[in-house]
Amino acid sequence: MFRWKNKKIDNLDSSRFKKNIPAYVVLALAIGAMTFFGICEPPSGQLSGPSGIAGSVDGTEITPVEFRRAHLQQRQQYQQQFKENFDPVRMRLSERVLNQLIDQLVLYKAARENGIFVPDSEVEKVILDAEFFRDENGNFNAENFARYLKGQGFTEHSFTEEIRRSLAANQLRSFVTQTYTNSRRSVELDYKLAETKLNVDYIKIDNQAVKVDVSNSDIDEFLASEDGKKKVDDYYNANQSEFSRDKKVKARHILIAFEGARRATGEAAKRSKDQARQKAEEVLAQVKQDPSKFVALAKQYTDEPSGKEKGGDLGFFKKETMVKEFSEVAFAMKKGEVSALVESPFGFHIIKVEDIEEAKSTSLEDAQRGIAEKILARDKKPELIKENAAKALQAAKDGDTTALQGLGLKWQETGEFALNARFIPGGLGSNEEVKKAIYSLRKPGDVFPEVLTSSGSSYVLRLKSRKEADLSQLSDQKRTELVESQKFLQAFWLF
Repeated sequence: MFRWKNKKIDNLDSSRFKKNIPAYVVLALAIGAMTFFGICEPPSGQLSGPSGIAGSVDGTEITPVEFRRAHLQQRQQYQQQFKENFDPVRMRLSERVLNQLIDQLVLYKAARENGIFVPDSEVEKVILDAEFFRDENGNFNAENFARYLKGQGFTEHSFTEEIRRSLAANQLRSFVTQTYTNSRRSVELDYKLAETKLNVDYIKIDNQAVKVDVSNSDIDEFLASEDGKKKVDDYYNANQSEFSRDKKVKARHILIAFEGARRATGEAAKRSKDQARQKAEEVLAQVKQDPSKFVALAKQYTDEPSGKEKGGDLGFFKKETMVKEFSEVAFAMKKGEVSALVESPFGFHIIKVEDIEEAKSTSLEDAQRGIAEKILARDKKPELIKENAAKALQAAKDGDTTALQGLGLKWQETGEFALNARFIPGGLGSNEEVKKAIYSLRKPGDVFPEVLTSSGSSYVLRLKSRKEADLSQLSDQKRTELVESQKFLQAFWLF
């Protein structure tokens, strides 16, 4: 059993840490792994999980609590990194987390199988040296330690095993980086991949921009058929929001808040209701005198933070979007009109209506021709895209720039990139099929014999230039650098 209590960390001055940085590499890596698994950041509540296991490796289980802990930490990291673009489903977050847990467990087992074992004394040192569990005097604090264990769903055993696995994995990585060697052929291949430069011409056909012409006779024929009528009815019923629209108002407002009003802050929260009313009446008088100054007055006087930046702009909104007191007045006003003072739970408002979108309701009879045109265009579009792409490919093979111009297309150029580039410039991206097609082109002028599709566009590819790597420039120093680089990448991917 570990002996945690009454352990004191001596000599905690910064000079000691600076002198012993190499000795803390293991600690840093262990704590880094602990951060990933949610140890160093206590959550708002305790973790719990369903019965059963999330996964296992050769009989060693990954528990639901372990999975939830890792998932929470990874989710927080991704939310900070991607902000509004964070999409856990599209990023397959759960699968990523489970794979990382499995990889960590596999690596730990590999370390054990290769004779790497971390004794209790090393695990204990990591915990006693970690400032997360110290008190203000530098002593190990058992209560802090217990709080972390409970908050993260750890037992003392599972916690120490996590650290043991991380330390063993680090030792295995160190072993690999120290013993891994590269053959001459491997180094030369890496050099060729990095130094062989390609430049590609391409024709991009934006599939979304392809226009489909639908004639009136096509629409008449479609609506005359039973199948066409059914498709129109189904579309209309499934897309009611497209044919029915609530009234919307576009408005600006100036808010003068007071003590006790909802979300009142700063000076506004110190203002009495009578003082707020008096100030609002003074501002209203200025607005009435010159309505064109509404934006400037809103930026100067409004107590709404975002309103100061936007001049009180609220954009278009539906009636139910705003509080009742505000909406009743705004939706009764005419375009360009300025309201009297309007009191709501937020304070006193001065409203100016800038635009109105009236409610709209389109019947099936009035909408059917437009729906039929949309369905016909949608159904014809794939074939038209295929035809245009085939014409572009043939024009590329024939060197017929006139035909390309007739299609509204032109050659574009990626610029030089290395054979091992992760992303192809010019919008071609990282699509593996596109990469394979490019790498298959050997001579300048060669056109890939098929049209490729990537990210909603069709591409025709032609090799502009290919500069092979000059192995005579692979010096001994460069060869050594490549060996070290390969050792690092080997260790990196091992994790």
